[in-house]
Amino acid sequence: MRDLVKQGGKERARAAVPSGVWLEERADGCGSSRVEVRAPDGALLAEYRPAEGVLRLSAPRVEIDAAEDLRLSAGRSVRVDAPRGVTLRSGDTNVALRPGALGLLAEELDASASRITWTAKTMRVAADTIETEARRLTQRVAEMETQAQQIVERCRESFREVEELAQTRAGRLRLVAEDTLRALGRRTLFKAREDMQLRGERIYLD
Repeated sequence: MRDLVKQGGKERARAAVPSGVWLEERADGCGSSRVEVRAPDGALLAEYRPAEGVLRLSAPRVEIDAAEDLRLSAGRSVRVDAPRGVTLRSGDTNVALRPGALGLLAEELDASASRITWTAKTMRVAADTIETEARRLTQRVAEMETQAQQIVERCRESFREVEELAQTRAGRLRLVAEDTLRALGRRTLFKAREDMQLRGERIYLD
């Protein structure tokens, strides 16, 4: 059913359906108009502004169900806002956005970028195996602590510089050099609590 409703000297076209929902076209007085869909109680459900090309949906709950594919496309940007959370799910992969938190659950994660920057107050990584491959690795930390059952390092050359004190404490300490072992210092002290042995075909003391 279509009616013409007058308000403030202006006519508005209104069409209603048996459910009580009605559609109304309103003029804004500037030569343009908007089309509104309202609930039986007058609540605004949808608004379309032809001059601006804007369609706005408003309802306590909106559901979109596609039997096969659903595609969202925007020429400029897409924005999703929700005060409580946003969830994206595909099979067993789940991405959950909550206020102040981001949750990611996936069997496999691949990331490819020319530059990745992580900034965090606390970062924890737990894994059975971690593999790192890089052409150059630079670390800058105020304090580093490593706890491990065994550490194995293999490299062609190794250089370490310490400005003040370098200390190694171990139950047993063994230094093996295939060719030459040199210890240089302005002052050198070897101290043993019990025995000290020097073995070699020739020993020179200057």
